[in-house]
Amino acid sequence: MFRPLIRALTKSAFIVRPVAEESAVRHLGRPSRGELPDRFCLISWNISKARHSNWLQNIAAVAGHADFVLLQEAVLHGDRAHQFHESSGFEWVMAQSFMQRDRHVTTGLKTGSRVPCVDRVMVRSLTLEPLYDSPKTLLATRYALPGGRKDLVIVNIHAVNFVSTRSFAHQIAQLTDLMRAHDGPMIVAGDFNTWNPRRTRMLFATAQQHGLVRAPVRTKNWRHMNLVLDHIFFRGFELERASAMVEIKGSDHVPLKAEFKLG
Repeated sequence: MFRPLIRALTKSAFIVRPVAEESAVRHLGRPSRGELPDRFCLISWNISKARHSNWLQNIAAVAGHADFVLLQEAVLHGDRAHQFHESSGFEWVMAQSFMQRDRHVTTGLKTGSRVPCVDRVMVRSLTLEPLYDSPKTLLATRYALPGGRKDLVIVNIHAVNFVSTRSFAHQIAQLTDLMRAHDGPMIVAGDFNTWNPRRTRMLFATAQQHGLVRAPVRTKNWRHMNLVLDHIFFRGFELERASAMVEIKGSDHVPLKAEFKLG
């Protein structure tokens, strides 16, 4: 009986409203390379809405290792963030979800690349998360590969949380549509909120059905409250190594790093 009141108070205190879908996608910065090298690195990290005081330095440290950076709970605000976007050597595509009134920031998914993005698609979840009444998002970005190869599609995901497994399945169905739409190389990574076995089985079965393999991370330090929420799946590449960047602090998630070789 108190949920509507709690939801109203939460929305009043913290957010203005979800960002309108037609204005949700932003392009920032510029790529520093014309094409992807034969060996490349991708990092995925939920940065917990950049609450840590050193969030910008942490992102810069992570980006220094990578050709692609996939951020969940990323933020967009202020001159410092803008200067970083312009000087990072990355083109950033952000799919904004909602605005936080208290911090004057928008939050959502952000995918950075050292090579040009040739197309992007944002897909919002059909189910809204409680309290904030906000959707979660899939952000698919497309990149040309050298040597006449088929394009690479990267899907950055923050899966819906605090809802039923059926609602989670609806978002996995949206992800499935993206997988079916592209028959070339693909990487799917992010915070999948796989906090129970049913969600995990559903995700892994969907990935396997579409030829994607999970990049193994051989450490327990990247677990969130003893639950494995973050994953990287891929197809069309040779995985050289995968690891957790436990030296990077500033979030309740640890960045996942995968190094690939073009086939």
